[in-house]
Amino acid sequence: MTGMAAGPVPHAWIAGCRASHRGMAEVTAAVTDARAHLPSLLPGWTVGHLLTHLARNADANTGMVTAACQGGIRPMYLGGATQRDGDIEAGSGRSAAALGEDLRSAVARLEAAWSTADKATWVTGVGLRHGRVLTLADLVVHRWREVEVHLVDLGLVDLGGPAWDGLAADYVDAEWELTLRDLGPRLPERTTVVLAPGDRPSRAFGAGAETGAGDERIVIEAPVGRILQWLTGRGGEESWPDLRPWF
Repeated sequence: MTGMAAGPVPHAWIAGCRASHRGMAEVTAAVTDARAHLPSLLPGWTVGHLLTHLARNADANTGMVTAACQGGIRPMYLGGATQRDGDIEAGSGRSAAALGEDLRSAVARLEAAWSTADKATWVTGVGLRHGRVLTLADLVVHRWREVEVHLVDLGLVDLGGPAWDGLAADYVDAEWELTLRDLGPRLPERTTVVLAPGDRPSRAFGAGAETGAGDERIVIEAPVGRILQWLTGRGGEESWPDLRPWF
């Protein structure tokens, strides 16, 4: 699979996300009550916070797909950030068994919603994600991102979870294109960044990339997983520029 979907129904992206869902289920099945309450790699969040977030994010995606099937447009979280954060906090302290069952059920509902949507819905349907209108296909990739990136954030390498060099190859292809769409505006002014992962063509972004007038050119030569770690706001080398927030 490449980073682009073929046709209006993103079958390859859905299949990739389903595979990531299965991997997530296998890894999180080994989480104990004690581990669920330990910190994740995300500051301020335990493993239980992240597992709850992954379940509620699945339900939010289900809501957007269901609304699109009915000809409507729904925001990801009806109560906005307040609802999102409150639901995560409320569910974070549950037992590992409860967290796992909740996540499995939420994933099943989302995958059923994807299967229910007809071609016309995939062609015209949209949802509101953090105030941005996105097609259902783009929402699939964003869900895929949630699963793959948060699997790393869980910090469960000892239980078979991935590190940044263990992201699914098909996901990396899709994410590379998605994340780079908005990279230019996230860079410091008058800075050119050349991304050189080695396993795919280099890409340049920033003022200098368009005008030749950038005051600074930074070449980032690193594996694609390491670059995605930086692009998703999870650290990078000291010589790499700070990025503005992303969504």
